[in-house]
Amino acid sequence: MPFLFFAIYPLAEIAAFILVGEAIGVLATLGLIVISSALGLIMLRDAGIMTALRLQRKAANPALILAEGGSRMLAGLLLVIPGFLTDLAALAILVRPLRVFLLGRLLKGALVREAPIAPDKTGPRPAPKSIDGDFRRIDP
Repeated sequence: MPFLFFAIYPLAEIAAFILVGEAIGVLATLGLIVISSALGLIMLRDAGIMTALRLQRKAANPALILAEGGSRMLAGLLLVIPGFLTDLAALAILVRPLRVFLLGRLLKGALVREAPIAPDKTGPRPAPKSIDGDFRRIDP
């Protein structure tokens, strides 16, 4: 099945180039490809920065933040790849309801709440709590 996809995909992309080129012209077609690649590069850069900032702020579940950022990075990567079919796939990922649906399917088992750590000798132990403070030695 993957071999069939990789055999048919380039042919479909060439057909899309021909159809779009006939409809809007060669220069406009090339312009669209350059613009979509530039937008993809910008999206890749911004998605990485925004994901890092959201993780630092701890605004939500880290798995959701990473999944959201990863999906935006995937959309940016698809925009960088020249072709109209990859651009359509990127736009489909950027549509919020579809992205939420796909992430929900992918992360179905990953978003299970963590169980508390049992105090047995087999599992990892929680780190001891520490208190920061200053001290001063007073000699008599």
